[in-house]
Amino acid sequence: MRSNIDETKTVKITEARKKIDQEERAGFEDYNMRAEKYIESFSWCDAVVGMRVGLFFPDILSVFLVEIESSLPHIPELVWVVIGDLPPAYVRYEKTACGNAACALNSYVGAMYEWVEAVENGQSVEGLVRVNVAPTKEWAKELRGRLEFIDEDILPEYEQFLT
Repeated sequence: MRSNIDETKTVKITEARKKIDQEERAGFEDYNMRAEKYIESFSWCDAVVGMRVGLFFPDILSVFLVEIESSLPHIPELVWVVIGDLPPAYVRYEKTACGNAACALNSYVGAMYEWVEAVENGQSVEGLVRVNVAPTKEWAKELRGRLEFIDEDILPEYEQFLT
């Protein structure tokens, strides 16, 4: 059941392509391909059935709603994927009650901040969001800067959608 997802706040990939400036289309296609490959890299994903875009910021990030098939019964059929100039991650909407892409991005930022703070404090990152870089203070600093940008320059524009 998809009652927690408001798909009216997402756009079909084919429709998004029509709306995106020609100069930005290559970046959009790259994000789209990377998001699909990312989610397909998990053993629990048998196939990607469909994708919609919720947010797209050229050269920064995109948030996709991905419909998947899985032979495992506990895997949700929809997940949000955040991809861009930052570590990719997925947000399971059933755990976070993310009804739109802004909520998914906000959850992503929160999970990544937990990782950053654990690294900065010399703590284990086991059990935290999987990040595709080594848990070093240098990477934590890089990621913190990107997260602060999202927190200060992107999420405030969507405050009314953050529940």
